[in-house]
Amino acid sequence: LKPAEVAPPTPAAAAAAEAEAEEQEGAMEVAVISAGAVSDEEAAPASADAAPHVSKLAQTDFTPGSGNALQAAVACALGLESLDGVPNFVAAPEGYEASLSSFLSGRGLRVCKVKLNEAGCLPADVAPVPAVGTPCVVRGTSPRGDFGHVLVGRVAADGASLDLVHDPHPDSTMLRPPLVWCAFFPAEGDASASADESRR
Repeated sequence: LKPAEVAPPTPAAAAAAEAEAEEQEGAMEVAVISAGAVSDEEAAPASADAAPHVSKLAQTDFTPGSGNALQAAVACALGLESLDGVPNFVAAPEGYEASLSSFLSGRGLRVCKVKLNEAGCLPADVAPVPAVGTPCVVRGTSPRGDFGHVLVGRVAADGASLDLVHDPHPDSTMLRPPLVWCAFFPAEGDASASADESRR
């Protein structure tokens, strides 16, 4: 028997076959790229040096002179997920600093309050400087009037300036300069954030 003869493809059929092959090859290339892609979270392995968690709570009392921005900012800097059990320090009869110290002591922490320099940065004589990424409460001037306001910051990558990361006020407009002071909450007996608390 003679083998069956196969007619050569027409130019149009050949072009269609070539286009289909290129399309399949392109699809395979896209699949390979997609399989190798990772998100930022996947690309960054967990590290013991990762910055502590900061929660995003909002203040609920806007009474002039006794609102609870400080309550919310402290809770956020500590990574708490609720204001339950956190006092409104500003409204405490013993004063906000005594109330804050008492609250922190019950958690094995202390308050380390640092007066910022004219540039709104940690002064050069704070030694040792808190680690980059350390959460803190930052006090400045409210953008809503000539009165103080506090929010949550972190020590920036340069180790001296502060990144403002969360405003507990619902409008989230942060602070107007100048930044006045910041407060860290190291463990009691921890010298890693031992700023001179007399410079307040």
